Amino acid sequence: MNIVNRKRLIQTFIDLVTIPSPSWHEAGVIEYIIRRAESLNMTWKKYPCGESHNLLLKLPGTSGVKPVLFSGHTDTVIPCENVKPVISNTRITSDGTTILGSDDKAAIAMFIEGITCILENNIEHGPIEVLLTCAEEQSLQGIKGFDLSKVDSKHAFVFDSNGRIGNIILKAPYHSKISISVRGKSAHAGMEPEKGINAINVLSEIITRLPSGRIDSETTCNIGTVSGGRATNIVADEASCMMEIRSIDKKKLKKYETIIRDIAKKTAYKHGAGTKISINLEYSGFSISKKDEIVAVAVEALSKIHIKHEFLISGGGSDTNIINRGRIKAINLSCGMEKVHTTKEYIRIKDLVDGTRLVIAIASTMVSHAGGKAK
Repeated sequence: MNIVNRKRLIQTFIDLVTIPSPSWHEAGVIEYIIRRAESLNMTWKKYPCGESHNLLLKLPGTSGVKPVLFSGHTDTVIPCENVKPVISNTRITSDGTTILGSDDKAAIAMFIEGITCILENNIEHGPIEVLLTCAEEQSLQGIKGFDLSKVDSKHAFVFDSNGRIGNIILKAPYHSKISISVRGKSAHAGMEPEKGINAINVLSEIITRLPSGRIDSETTCNIGTVSGGRATNIVADEASCMMEIRSIDKKKLKKYETIIRDIAKKTAYKHGAGTKISINLEYSGFSISKKDEIVAVAVEALSKIHIKHEFLISGGGSDTNIINRGRIKAINLSCGMEKVHTTKEYIRIKDLVDGTRLVIAIASTMVSHAGGKAK
C-alpha cells in the first residue's frame, strides 16, 4: 500500500524549488523547512556556517532502536531566481530559463513527506535525524563547517545522486585541486622579445604534457581555467591554471599529484621560468563494502517497496564523502533528479514518490533489521 500523499508531496517540492537558495543564501528555504518541521513536532537547531547555516532536525522514536540520519543540502546552483516549474502527468521540469532545483530539494521534499507519513500512519521508527547543509555546491563547504559530533546516528543516508530510485553509491573519489603558476620575464614584444620569457608559452607546454581527461576507470584529470598576460605588446611574465584530479584510489591520486608537480617544475626550469604549485585535498573518497550493515538496510528497504537496487561508483563528490571521514557510515542514494545543473533539469513524479517511500522504508527497517537494536 502506498501511503504517500502525492498531491501534498508535489506541492512541498514546488514550494521548495520556488524559493531561491543559491549557495550561502539559503535563509528562505531554511525558514520554510523549520516551519514544516515544527508542524511535525520535530526539534531543530541552526548552526552558523560561513554566510549561512546548517540545519539539524530531530524526531524522537522507539527507545532502543539505533537512530538514523537522512541528509541533503539546501543550496542550488544558479540560475535559480524565478523558478517556474512545469508539471505534467509524469514529470516536473523547469521552464527552460532556470534550473529546477531537484538537486537537492527533491531530497528535502522526500524527507518532509516521509516523516509526515510515518507520523500519520503510526509507523514504528527509531530516532530520526535530518541534516540539511548549506553551500554543498561550493566544494562541500557546508558539511565541512559542521561539527558531526552533534549527530547521534552512526548510519547516514544521503539523498544526493541522480538517476532512478534504487541506485546506491558505494564508492566516490578523492578530489585534489591544483593551481600552477608560472613566472616568466617581461619585455617589449616588438622591440626585444628575445629578452623575455613568455610565461604563457611555458604554461602551454606544461599543459600539453599533463595527463588529461579519463586516465583509467578510477581516475580523471581536468584543466579547468587558464589565465595570464597583460597586453599584446608585453611578453607575458605570468600565467596560471587551475585543475583537479579525482580518483577512487588514494594512491593513484598521490601518484598523479607527483607527476603533475614534476612536469610543471621541469618544464619551467628548462625555459628559465619560475613555478609555484599548490595542491589541496578538497575532500576524501569513500568505499563501502556491499556486506556493510548500512548497505543491508538500504537493500532491505528497497526490497520492501519492490524496487530493485543497483550498486554504483560515482565520479563526483557529495556530503557523503565528508560524513564518512568520521564515526558515521554513510552511503549516497539517488533522489531521482536528472540533467542537474542545467536549464533542462527534471524529475519524474514516480521517482519523487518512490524516494519518499524509501525514506519511510529505511526508517522502519532500522527497527526490524537484524542488528538494528541499539547496543
